[in-house]
Amino acid sequence: MDTYSLIALGTLLVSLLILVLLSQLFRNLIRKQIDDQMKEMIPIKAIRERIGIRIKLRK
Repeated sequence: MDTYSLIALGTLLVSLLILVLLSQLFRNLIRKQIDDQMKEMIPIKAIRERIGIRIKLRK
């Protein structure tokens, strides 16, 4: 492999890693926002966890 192929492969791997990290950050932010909104309606955390809203992203 020449240098340019290695640079391209490294760039691809780094960009995929960043994409995965951003998607997990996005999912966590949505989960926190839902929990904060539910906190106003249901103040007890155990009941909120029992309701357990699941986030399903479209595939």
